[in-house]
Amino acid sequence: MITGAQIRAGRAMARWSTNELASRSRLARMTIVRAEAVDGPPATTLANLLAIKNALEAVGVNFLENGCVGYTPPK
Repeated sequence: MITGAQIRAGRAMARWSTNELASRSRLARMTIVRAEAVDGPPATTLANLLAIKNALEAVGVNFLENGCVGYTPPK
């Protein structure tokens, strides 16, 4: 699953604030802040991680197997 560092990187690539990611993933802003506070796996539910991942992937962020993050702008 994705890490806090990947969430931070993906959010930066999408040029979103924590408020924007919270809104788009339908989570509380503090859930995003806590998930991003660690470099490794966040202490949150799988459902929350999937919501974050899906929101970022919907705008072109790619989470790679090797822990890297990529970005393909939507067309």
